Amino acid sequence: MKFENQTVAITGGNSGIGRAAAAGFAREGAKVSILGRSEETVVSTATELGVEGFVGDTTKTEDLDRFFASVSRKADKINVLVANAGIAEFLPFEATDLDHFERTMAINFLGTVATIKAALPYLANPASVVLTTSIASQLGEPNTSAYSASKAAMGSLVRTLSRELLPKGIRLNAVSPGPTATPIFERMGLEGEMLDQTHNALSNVIPAGRLGKVADQANAILFLAAPENDFVVGQELTVDGGVVGCAAIGN
Repeated sequence: MKFENQTVAITGGNSGIGRAAAAGFAREGAKVSILGRSEETVVSTATELGVEGFVGDTTKTEDLDRFFASVSRKADKINVLVANAGIAEFLPFEATDLDHFERTMAINFLGTVATIKAALPYLANPASVVLTTSIASQLGEPNTSAYSASKAAMGSLVRTLSRELLPKGIRLNAVSPGPTATPIFERMGLEGEMLDQTHNALSNVIPAGRLGKVADQANAILFLAAPENDFVVGQELTVDGGVVGCAAIGN
């Protein structure tokens, strides 16, 4: 198996893309540990997937320190880190305030910075770090000013830290998902017929003709993390069914 005997740590591994990645790494033989804020979903995910679950918040350095120290005690060094924890809150710019921007940046960007920094002493040489960004940072979609800015900052982090950390054997990349069916839609208050309508509307503007699946993103994360792909460095791999690459004027 591709990741046999490798240790993988995933933040936001209790739902959505992070959960799918945890399942994928576990199937490939990895020893997987996940961190999430919801005790209920952390416990259920850990039980169902046969991985280790930890409850914690990536904006709290003490939670991150405890998480990585616990993972390392049981497995020595960490071979793969997936920094996936984040939020998606969309508002018209006129309805935003500094609290909205600060909350989004604190969780999505600064939480990612804190995650990588806390993990550094525990990362193997070589090790792979994969972030989850978003095509929102490329599209300029209305109502996403804070979210898109946070994801753009993460993309910049991938490029700068790639140069800085590669001499230590740590390579960074990111998966940049397009519209993907995850629990984020439900957290935004969409359910039932409204959720179905949203999914259908998004599917109609995706050249591939469907909404992304969490497995699509997880497969990309595993690709970037795989040791045989160690020549892939500092990249954002767009996985969006052609939204960005096949954009048409007027659509």
